[in-house]
Amino acid sequence: MTYRELVNKVLDIAQRHYMIAEWGYGELSDIKAKGQNDETGEERNADYPYMFLNPAQHTRDQNSITYRFNLIMMDMAKDDDINEQILRRQSDCQQYIDDILAELYFEMDDLDVDLVVTLTPFKERFQDSVAGMTATLNVILPLGLNRCIAPYSS
Repeated sequence: MTYRELVNKVLDIAQRHYMIAEWGYGELSDIKAKGQNDETGEERNADYPYMFLNPAQHTRDQNSITYRFNLIMMDMAKDDDINEQILRRQSDCQQYIDDILAELYFEMDDLDVDLVVTLTPFKERFQDSVAGMTATLNVILPLGLNRCIAPYSS
């Protein structure tokens, strides 16, 4: 499995999830927010709940690659939401993250999904006020180095 296939797999899982309205991938500056324009000049507003897959630092050894991501799940929160409403959104977002982890774990036989995941609840004010959960996701691909398939001339 390639890096691209892995990212597309996670995004496909988000697309198939009944509760996740929108998803994205990239740097934190790529997160959709109200009032920002996309590359065509149109305003880009996120639909919530919104999942965003942010790549982190990956590692490689002789036998495997460990891909690391921040999986950010968020839902709209009003500025005047009380703690109980914020907690409900954070709890729901954790459940959506668990759903994605379960799908990766049970559907992907060729992956080793590290289920020691750090979960961090948040309430942030971007252009939208949002609350949710961020998970640090580690996916280990058993992919050893192989000199035989490298495109070198002899």
